[in-house]
Amino acid sequence: MNRHFSIPKNFEDSIAAALASHKLTLQDSKALAKNVLMLSDFFIQNPDGQTPWHQSFAQIAYLSYYLPLNAARLRAVTQEGAKRNFFAELENVIDFGAGLATASLALSETQNLQYTLIEVASEPQKIIETHFKDFKAQEWIRTFSAGRLKNPKKTLALFSYSLTELNDLPEWAAECEAVMIVEPSTQQDGRKLMALRQRLLEKGYHAWAPCTHEGPCPLLTQSKNDWCHDRIHFDAPEWFQRMEEHLPMKNRTLTTSYLLMRKTAPEKIEAARVVGDTLKEKGKDRQMICRGPDREFLAWLHKNKNSQEIPRGVLVKIPNDIQKVSNELRVQTEVELF
Repeated sequence: MNRHFSIPKNFEDSIAAALASHKLTLQDSKALAKNVLMLSDFFIQNPDGQTPWHQSFAQIAYLSYYLPLNAARLRAVTQEGAKRNFFAELENVIDFGAGLATASLALSETQNLQYTLIEVASEPQKIIETHFKDFKAQEWIRTFSAGRLKNPKKTLALFSYSLTELNDLPEWAAECEAVMIVEPSTQQDGRKLMALRQRLLEKGYHAWAPCTHEGPCPLLTQSKNDWCHDRIHFDAPEWFQRMEEHLPMKNRTLTTSYLLMRKTAPEKIEAARVVGDTLKEKGKDRQMICRGPDREFLAWLHKNKNSQEIPRGVLVKIPNDIQKVSNELRVQTEVELF
């Protein structure tokens, strides 16, 4: 069960080439960190502002910091989708608010699709076309409307960190066969995404991941604070770790919230998704799972000496001999991972 992600060599080479245009290398740790902090300060001062792509500090920060981290998150989501055969028979991708094409770059590593990228700023296109030679977009455009959809039944609407300012998906997205949404794992964005899931179900979509069911989301209906998010390990290369020494934030694990939905129903599986980290409590360990409309926890009683720590985000098979007590599923035998 691979929950570790890093930066592929070709990706690293492209980042290095793009940084060279700013007279920087991957070894310029302090200078890279300075630009990351400048962009962070910009968003703190302008929380609703557009990314200042025309500024060198924004390009450097995205290339050296946000692109590697977000690509790792996208690889994890793409891997989960591929396991469920989510991308089968799709041909086209409409990447909305593409920015530096992070989502399409990550998806194209394993999925041979035609990519149309929607991005208002022109600078990201120049960076990708000049330095990321392994990726070929069908086209970059500034705006998009339903009239431009050529084959919606073969199209994936892709939204990566682009819905934060929107209340709902654009109208054209509802015509597409598939929707892939990846958002920050904040409480606000996570709960907003869970509410969007319900609206998509009402429009005829089916939940593929992370959900294993199509009932009400228990994290939304039975809690005012919980939100669904995944966690992976980020195996940062040495140059990234040296840059982080000059930053207040460290990224050994990464979280993200996501939805994979299609108008075609998925193959049914008898599984639950682990949606919580291990909670160490008196006399037992617990992890929250999701398999239906109820808020449930796997529980390992210390007296049974059968502890098991399951990576957050993976699918598990509930043992037949599970003992249900209130909202706890008390484990007797080892839980099998898919």
